Amino acid sequence: MKTNKILVFSGAAILLAFIICYWVYSNKFYYPTLPFERITKKEAVWKLENGNHELVELEKVNGYYWLGFKGNQQEGRDKINKKMEDQGLNYDSFDGNGIFFEKEDRVIITGTMWTRNYVLYKVPAEVMAAN
Repeated sequence: MKTNKILVFSGAAILLAFIICYWVYSNKFYYPTLPFERITKKEAVWKLENGNHELVELEKVNGYYWLGFKGNQQEGRDKINKKMEDQGLNYDSFDGNGIFFEKEDRVIITGTMWTRNYVLYKVPAEVMAAN
């Protein structure tokens, strides 16, 4: 009888641990915090995974668009350069996290590795609206 209680308790504890691990994994709680709050990590990962290695608009917050890219920093920088050239900006240089463009004024776009697989870019909204 005592053995049955131990087995039932152990089984329930293992099942509970499995459920908690699955919940944490499926909601991406182990990912770093996003620099914006309107979408969840799970939604951001879904958009990035389904972006077909293109820039994906994640959010617009406080006068900036947050774009994401699934891939490495070099590939992401190439995509940003192409997108900004399409917006009429001329690539100038990059230094660290900043990518510099020129039009009438200097435009700085910052890129940050969010995880090993995803890069996030902070783009001024007036640049994106200049389409």
